[in-house]
Amino acid sequence: MLEEKRLCILGAELSELEIFERLLRFSGAQLRLLQCFQAVIEHGSKLSAELSSAYLARCEQSSRARNSLIHLGLRLGGFLNEAGWYADAQCVLVRCRDICLAQPQTTHYKRLTLECCHRLLNTQSVYCCFPAAAETYKLALKLLDLPEDTTAQLPEGPIAISETCCKALQTDGVDNDRLEYTDEECCTGGERVWGMSALLARLCKEISALFFVRCDYSAAYAWGMRALSLLTPDTPPKITIEVLRACGTACVVKRRFSSAGLLVRQAVALARLVFGPQHPRYAAALLDYGFYLLNIDSITHSVQVYEEALSTLRRVFGRSSLHVATAQEDLAYALYVLEYSSGRFYKARDHAERAIRIIENLVPPDHLLLASAKRVKALILEEIALDTPAGQDMREPSLLEESEALHKAALDLSMMAFGEKNVQTAKHYGNLGRLYQSMQKFQDAETMHLKAIAIKEELLGAEDYEVGLSVGHLASLYNYHMNQHTAAEKLYLRSINISLKLFGERYSGLEYDYRGLVHVFTQLKRHDRAHHYNGLLQHWHDLREQSKAEQQPAIGDEKVIPLEELQEKFFSTR
Repeated sequence: MLEEKRLCILGAELSELEIFERLLRFSGAQLRLLQCFQAVIEHGSKLSAELSSAYLARCEQSSRARNSLIHLGLRLGGFLNEAGWYADAQCVLVRCRDICLAQPQTTHYKRLTLECCHRLLNTQSVYCCFPAAAETYKLALKLLDLPEDTTAQLPEGPIAISETCCKALQTDGVDNDRLEYTDEECCTGGERVWGMSALLARLCKEISALFFVRCDYSAAYAWGMRALSLLTPDTPPKITIEVLRACGTACVVKRRFSSAGLLVRQAVALARLVFGPQHPRYAAALLDYGFYLLNIDSITHSVQVYEEALSTLRRVFGRSSLHVATAQEDLAYALYVLEYSSGRFYKARDHAERAIRIIENLVPPDHLLLASAKRVKALILEEIALDTPAGQDMREPSLLEESEALHKAALDLSMMAFGEKNVQTAKHYGNLGRLYQSMQKFQDAETMHLKAIAIKEELLGAEDYEVGLSVGHLASLYNYHMNQHTAAEKLYLRSINISLKLFGERYSGLEYDYRGLVHVFTQLKRHDRAHHYNGLLQHWHDLREQSKAEQQPAIGDEKVIPLEELQEKFFSTR
């Protein structure tokens, strides 16, 4: 029906819950089912909401077997989540969780509830439902008999967490009460003894992801390490890939780049081997790889990886999906960074605007998912306005004003979701600071930069990359617009020290700090120091040219290494 474009008939068939339930059990064709599902929705169907409503209606029929409803809820909720229809997925999974909790709390039903919790955590984290996610997190810890401050108290490693959880579930380390797994990767045989370990690994991964999107990077890293340590060679590949991705991105934000590279490359290689290059799970791993490359200053390669991921996601989900919007936003920002010196921002702007249109069509107008996309577009508009020669284009003032409106909207959304003491909120303050500098509102710019620095220092420490960025921006304001050259000198030197410590001599951001110091010392008539930093700037240019000449590994060249070898490498180098 899909190939013949008989989408109305296809939609009518798929909207029948009994038919869809049978298709969900046919695990070998999940990718085709995703394509059919999204094609019907783009044709105008409300298929996701219809299936969610049909499941809720079935749950009201008291004659239905509870176990059957629970397993259908896990399958359907998991599918809707993977398809990117998070609100409907959450409705299904919440109802499924309530059914589990209403049963006698045997080991069997506790584990089913935990299965529901890890799926709910994924849905609620990605969809930014943080209060609901916090409740799911608490429920999971309660079921595992772990304290709420587990992140601080529980020793790292598989033994500590496994022994605690096995005791809570009365298994003594053995699966005496078999859990029916619903993912196709979990139904391929093997000893039942690994079932609990796999579930725990995935649950730790989801908790790590929750803390990551809430910008609590230390907690995200801690839970990610526990998830990684719980993996075994028998762990289903899907779970292994998810854990590697979560740990890799946590290592990126903690600036542990060697460990991050090891993990994200393994995730990409394993996803390609297991699912193939046309699968959305492979594309998701590529997005994490692009994030890693962007953060290690491999911008050109990052853009290539993001473009490959976007192409794959479009083939599966079409052009109206939150998955596609996320990839377009990521690509827009990478292009913005790549073209920062060239001024060719129109491709980046197109991707950012496409991302915003998709998100606006799929979520409420005050949803946090819009904040990041609006931030990216605002950054791009600001640079286009600054690159427009005075008097040539009357749109320049409106571009800066539109950029301000977007930044303020993003800040408001972040404040509603996180409050002021959050890294994302601090970033929005910093972006407003840069914009006000461009708009020649220098006092306002200084206020925004100082707020950003104070929040980042409190949350991340004085030597973090994010602090270095904000310090460099304040130095630029003092240097070029407020004639505070001595203060600017100290800030530039601090920013350079952070950059050298984290990234080395080739880091792209050093260019602006070196140029800034040349200007500072020229204004202070300390020409020997200006000459010194001019030399460092030339040396930086030479290093960057060497970097361009170096061959980047092609996408698909990543190699899978044995899990035990990877874990040994990782835990021995932390």
